[in-house]
Amino acid sequence: MVKKIAMGFLFMLLAGCAVIGVSTLHFEGESDHWLVKYKAVDDGKSQTASYIIDYIGEGDPPETFDYIVSTSIAKSEQKVTDASFKGKGRLEEGNIQHEVRVAEDEVIVAEFSWDGKTEKVVLELK
Repeated sequence: MVKKIAMGFLFMLLAGCAVIGVSTLHFEGESDHWLVKYKAVDDGKSQTASYIIDYIGEGDPPETFDYIVSTSIAKSEQKVTDASFKGKGRLEEGNIQHEVRVAEDEVIVAEFSWDGKTEKVVLELK
C-alpha cells in the first residue's frame, strides 16, 4: 500500500515538472468591427502562436477580407489575402512558428481591409 502511494506521489511530481517549463502569453484587442485573440505558447524549446479573429461589426461579416498580423519585437508578419470565414464570422489560425520569441512587452497589431474599409486593432497583454 505504501509503495502504491509513493508511486502515485512520484508520478504527480514528475507530471508537475513537465508543465513547469511551459509559459503562455495571451494578447487581445478590439475595434469597431474586429476582435482578435492571440496566444503564444513557449515550451522552453520552441514557441508556437495561434490567433482567433472574430467579426463583431453590425450586419453580416464580409465574404472575403485581407489582413496582416504583425509583431514588433519578434519581427513576424502573417499576411493573408482573400481570407474567408468558416462559420459565423470566426477565423482561427494555429501552429505559427516564430524565429524570435514573443515576449510580454510585444506590440501586436492586426490590420484589416474589406469592402473598401480598413481598420487596425492593437493587441494588449491580458
